[in-house]
Amino acid sequence: MNRRWTKFVALGDSLTEGVGDEDETGRPRGWADRFAEEIARRQGGLRYANLAVRGLVTAEVLTTQVPAAVALRPDLVSAIVGMNDLVRPNLSLRTVLRDYDTLLDQVGSTGATILTATLPDPGAVLPLPPVVRSRFASRLSRFNDHIRGSARNRRAHCLDLARLADGDTHAWSADRLHPSPYGHQVVADEFLALLTGVRSDRPEPRPADPPHELAGLAPSLRWLTTTAAPWLRRQFGAPVSVPNRAKAPDYLALT
Repeated sequence: MNRRWTKFVALGDSLTEGVGDEDETGRPRGWADRFAEEIARRQGGLRYANLAVRGLVTAEVLTTQVPAAVALRPDLVSAIVGMNDLVRPNLSLRTVLRDYDTLLDQVGSTGATILTATLPDPGAVLPLPPVVRSRFASRLSRFNDHIRGSARNRRAHCLDLARLADGDTHAWSADRLHPSPYGHQVVADEFLALLTGVRSDRPEPRPADPPHELAGLAPSLRWLTTTAAPWLRRQFGAPVSVPNRAKAPDYLALT
């Protein structure tokens, strides 16, 4: 790597918190931890904070995480948001896109290098009705097109997660909503290549089998009752106050 980064702050929701990639204690690890550890290993150290909190929409990330991120004065920031907005029935896409641009502008005011990403389509591995899948895919396409343009206009590094996760069942965890450990490592490796031009020399082996069975009526019904229904109730329920429970609200020293 030609450039050295000293302070990396990760913003976002469950993807960046690391849901789907829990360690033996149940603590989420995730792509941001893996990416930060690799940067630290390659350059001999890095200070790393992760402000991501599962379940947040873009406006909540903007109001609860961005001020804290700016105060930390990073030179490298990641911001991946939007999935929790897109699944809500009362979505105002114009408002979400405006909030996304404001988010990038505010973290960009620090002078930090910005990492962002398009969003993958979970409909590729979810047993959704065709009309629901089509409506969500339309929203997602418009959102991703905006992300690409917004990142380009701000000279942010934009990873095309929509392409990476397309149809690869190994990249999704058993809940079919978040990446698997393999999927999180792929994201970390791709961000490393995007930022540095150097690919990982320690890639995660692709599992022989996906972490869940996609075919058949019984597995789909189990997933709908045990995972999808509770998740949808949380998404469509009344707004709740989300406490600050970021796993790393201040810098950790990685070596």
